[in-house]
Order: sequence, then C-alpha cells, then structure tokens
Amino acid sequence: MARRLWGKAPPKFGRIGQGCHIEEGSFVRAEEIFIGDYVHIGPGARIAATGGVTIGTGTIMGPRVTIHSSNHRYDGDGLSSLPYDGVTILRRVSIGEHVWIGDNVMICPGVQIGEGAVIAMGSVVTKDVPPLGIVGGNPAALIKMRDRTRYEKLKQAGASYLRRKNNRCMGVRIIREK
Repeated sequence: MARRLWGKAPPKFGRIGQGCHIEEGSFVRAEEIFIGDYVHIGPGARIAATGGVTIGTGTIMGPRVTIHSSNHRYDGDGLSSLPYDGVTILRRVSIGEHVWIGDNVMICPGVQIGEGAVIAMGSVVTKDVPPLGIVGGNPAALIKMRDRTRYEKLKQAGASYLRRKNNRCMGVRIIREK
C-alpha cells in the first residue's frame, strides 16, 4: 500500500501502485494520473494532471518537481480574449519506468520521457527525452546517454531503488568526491 503524506484531503488517482511514497506538501490535481509501483514523489511537487499524467514504475522525483499536462490557447483563429481565451488544450505527459527527476524540474505539457532517463535538477523539459537519455538545462538538452547494458542488467535483476529500500535490501553509502 502507498504511503500517503498529504494534508486534509487526499487526491484521487486513476491508479496508484504499491510501495509508492508521495511526500508531504505535494499537490496533485485531477483524476487523470496513473502511477506505477515503487514511485517516489518528493516534497513540494506540483502535478496538474488535467490532460493526463502517467508515471512509470520505479521513478524517483526530487523535491519541487512541477508537471503540467494542459495549457491555454493564446493564438489562432478562434481566439476570443487576451492574453488567452477560455479554451484549455490537454496534452498528456508520460514518464517511463526507472526515471530519475532531480530537484526543481519543470515538465511541460505533452512531453514524453523515455525509460531510464535522468533529468538534471533545475531543468525545464520542453521536448521529449529519449530512453536512457541524460538531459539538463533550460530548455533541457541531451548531455549523454546511460550505459544500456548496465541498465538492462539492473532492470532484469529487479534492482529498483525504492523497492529495495522498502524491503530493506540495501544500505545507504555516502561518498565524498573531491
């Protein structure tokens, strides 16, 4: 069962998997959110899932991640007011399995983040991220790719971080780099 740490009224989900952690101070809006197993959503996350958000199994999000899946119409023949009109454009956000999203990342409507991707802290993700891609910046750009062989080996072994942590199968080490 998910560990739910929000305030007075819990959000409604399309689906929330087992072993999930949603930290205190996070805000999830809309029933169009589907969360896989062993997902961690850090404190202060803001997820506006009106257009739909899918978060794959084993994904870890740091604090203050913002995800939007809708936007206003500001241009076009049907525009009826300024700076935008009453039309809401829905664009699903999809986050693959075993994705690591750093602190203070913003994900824009319609973005697809591939399996095993890493999103550097402070990034603004405006375009799709390939599987195993490591991106960073504003707007986020591809920095490099993860090692596919190593990734597949860990995935086949079921080495999901939160699952192992929940089952007390691993300790935490701290390494100070120079």
